[in-house]
Amino acid sequence: MLAVVKEHKGPGFAIKDVPMPVCGEEDVIVKVKSVGFCGSDGPILAGTRDVPWPLIPGHEFAGDIVETGAKVKGWQIGDRVSACIVIGCGNCKYCIEGNEPLCDNLVETGIHVNGAFAEYVRVPAKVLVKLKDSTSYDFGAAIDPIASAYRTVKSMPITSKDTVMVLGPGPIGLYATQLLKLRGARKVIVLGADCDKERLEMALKLGADYVINNSVEDPIERIKEITNGDMLDYVHDCAGAVPLVEIAMNTLKKTGHYYITGLFHELAPVNLGKVVRSEIDIHGTICYTREEFRECLDLIEDGRLQVEPLITHHYALRDMQEAFEMFQSRQAIKIMLHPEE
Repeated sequence: MLAVVKEHKGPGFAIKDVPMPVCGEEDVIVKVKSVGFCGSDGPILAGTRDVPWPLIPGHEFAGDIVETGAKVKGWQIGDRVSACIVIGCGNCKYCIEGNEPLCDNLVETGIHVNGAFAEYVRVPAKVLVKLKDSTSYDFGAAIDPIASAYRTVKSMPITSKDTVMVLGPGPIGLYATQLLKLRGARKVIVLGADCDKERLEMALKLGADYVINNSVEDPIERIKEITNGDMLDYVHDCAGAVPLVEIAMNTLKKTGHYYITGLFHELAPVNLGKVVRSEIDIHGTICYTREEFRECLDLIEDGRLQVEPLITHHYALRDMQEAFEMFQSRQAIKIMLHPEE
């Protein structure tokens, strides 16, 4: 089969023929129809994030089951499915409590084991969800980034009087914007930079009340204007960018909440004195549970979230180099790749 393979440490990847995955007793083989390019895939392909190589990345996908393992029940060849990235061991304290993203033996598709930048992918049957016939494969491949935002938003005790700022108008930030409005937030503000102009415009179309271009506006002064000096009840950090931490801390009101979805790849300075004196709550979330993944599919299939506007570019899998360059240039919001093309 054709696959994108990270073969060694450092820059570069190969687009090549590799052996088909072998189906285990509790696994299925899925023929990949759509696979999204995630922000975490870029560093893997660029060689700035270490993974166990050789590795086929890719974890936002949907397709058709073409083979089932001997012990698999409830799934049939031809079922249209997506699968969550999180594969918990099922035996540790966190899995037993239903908190598998914190599993002591966590395995993630496309990061620890081969993923879906390929014509076929093997996954455990336990992580599958079934798509309605009316749900496109592109929409099925969008569940993962939605669920990453959803887990964070779901944990926020938001009320109808609260003002929230989303840091980073990438796909997760744009889904968070919609989810925050669904939760009933009074005002949602999205912060980006000059390189995010099209994404900030998209944020307004998806329900944001205000956007702030950090390249040309002072975000602290702008927040004072929007809130009449009351400042923010919540910041939802979908960027994981060190320079934005200070903005978050300086725009939150006393007793404000700083919720973090974005992964930080370097240490960020935090004024813990202010955290204490202003009673700031800092809360992080990672990935999502299988139940949360299922709930996000319901949001899509019920039409409560807009997915299609975020999908701006489509490529054949064999054109991954071009897709990678498009991702690096930040000209795309969400890229979908299609192994069959």
